[in-house]
Amino acid sequence: MEDFILIKNGLVLTLDRKGTAGYFNILVRNGKIYHIDNENKFNEKEFISKYPDTLIIDAADRIIMPGFFNSKLISSYSLNKYFFKKCTYENINSWLSLKLTERFLTAKDNSDLNYELFGISHARSLLNGELFISESSSTISKEFFDKYFKDSDQIKQYFNLTVYDYGLLTDITGEEKNISLGFRTDEDINNYSLASMKKVLSGNKLRLFIDASLSQGTFESVKKDFGKPFITVLSEMELLSQGTVISNPTHLNQIELDILCKKGATILLSPSDYLNFQDKKTDLDEIFLSGLNIITGTGYTGDNIFAELKILSSLISKNVISSEELLKTAIRNPSQLFGISNITGSIERNKSADMIILSLEDIRNVPAVPETESEILADFIIRNLSAKDISDVILRGRVLVRDKKLIEEDSSLLRKKSEEISARIYSEGKYFEYKEKYLMRGRVDKIKADRQEKKSEEVYVDITETESEYMGEGEFIIVGRKPEEFEQSRGKAVIDDTNNIEEISSLEDGVDFLDKNESQEISVHSYSKSASDDENLKGHKADAKSIKDNAEEINQEKEKENIAEPVIRKEKLKFGFGEEDSNKKV
Repeated sequence: MEDFILIKNGLVLTLDRKGTAGYFNILVRNGKIYHIDNENKFNEKEFISKYPDTLIIDAADRIIMPGFFNSKLISSYSLNKYFFKKCTYENINSWLSLKLTERFLTAKDNSDLNYELFGISHARSLLNGELFISESSSTISKEFFDKYFKDSDQIKQYFNLTVYDYGLLTDITGEEKNISLGFRTDEDINNYSLASMKKVLSGNKLRLFIDASLSQGTFESVKKDFGKPFITVLSEMELLSQGTVISNPTHLNQIELDILCKKGATILLSPSDYLNFQDKKTDLDEIFLSGLNIITGTGYTGDNIFAELKILSSLISKNVISSEELLKTAIRNPSQLFGISNITGSIERNKSADMIILSLEDIRNVPAVPETESEILADFIIRNLSAKDISDVILRGRVLVRDKKLIEEDSSLLRKKSEEISARIYSEGKYFEYKEKYLMRGRVDKIKADRQEKKSEEVYVDITETESEYMGEGEFIIVGRKPEEFEQSRGKAVIDDTNNIEEISSLEDGVDFLDKNESQEISVHSYSKSASDDENLKGHKADAKSIKDNAEEINQEKEKENIAEPVIRKEKLKFGFGEEDSNKKV
């Protein structure tokens, strides 16, 4: 029995090679696109009369487009993103709350909780229109892999699993297409770690995801140990190929971009992580202009691919890339990387019926565009719509989301489990303990700041001779030193230059330059000889005689004090001989 779905009256963006877009009907048969009515020649009544069980979806006031690819989904941190609030690329590998969370989720006793966490994350991803997910969590053990990813219908989307535990690769026969090898950079990038990764790759045909979000310390360490940048090291060790994905590179120069282009590698961008973790802005324009294959993912802090595309459009300069090409970084480009471009990634005949339907019923979503060209429609979608406008999701011809609700899942139960698991993870990650620690640190800093801001009355003190430092006691602030009067320059003294001008009554009186109040009477002595003068003269002679006698006494005392100089007696030097022996020799 054939199963048909007719999607009619919708505005379709196909993202095919021709850039087809417009209003036309789509007919799905047995999970694949059977017919696209570009020329409006489809006779609906005739078809329904022939196939009355056909499911009809009226897509009036809707946009139909291919589903998104999330090339980096980290489900283990999907319900505790607040742990990343204070993280950067410099400290994310040593952040204690993240380590505690990872240890908790990888414990064997918590495998059921981890199982439910992944189920919630993938259900949310489906509601966001992400029909392909590349799971990049590092909390996947061998038991969890066998239970969730292997021989299980728990995950509904197309998926890829990036494995960081090489022990999971012991038995992956038949699963190679869904598994990639992951390499997370840290402070221990050396020849041994890179050689081990190369050895694992040599025995398996796997894609390689390399986290190139290097901290400054790791970047300098690699340059010191190898004498060259990280990308150059990977190239020389033959770790770059068409199956290599460089995730969120933080240090790239033009030479390294040329190497990646030559090797045909792919760059994975998580715009939210760039904004939240990167200290300086990365020049994404050069990456887009290099011609590399670029794909997008939510990473640690992103919520959905739709939001990531909006952020990415704001990070790159205008006219660097078209809106249609930007949209393809989340649809067509990853479909080629993961080897399913012949199955999905565009709305074309004989491809899988994988598409999302966006509602335009809200007056704010009215497509006020001059024409339904592919580029104009892509620009409208990125700028005006969001993940919350996705009303329906069709995967492999099955309607999994209808009117913004999951058909095969209990949304209320998922909501309840989400709240419980989130609370448990925040508790295990010691969120409240570390929050109190930061609050206490903030209070201490505030007290210190308040003390520094307090000002007391200005007091002048004397500075001791200890390199101009005050050595006394007391709680006051020294704002300066009072200069002593003797230190002040005389040139700074203020002189009263006031001139008092007076009128001269007569030229015969002359000019008086002195103030009458300051004038003093000068006494004039006469030099007439008198008896007292003779007595004074005799006194002076007597004084001169006494001075002469004193000088003679002083000279006599000095002669007495002179000690006679010792007399030096000259003799012959004797070298170990007695007096008699010396006389004999002479």
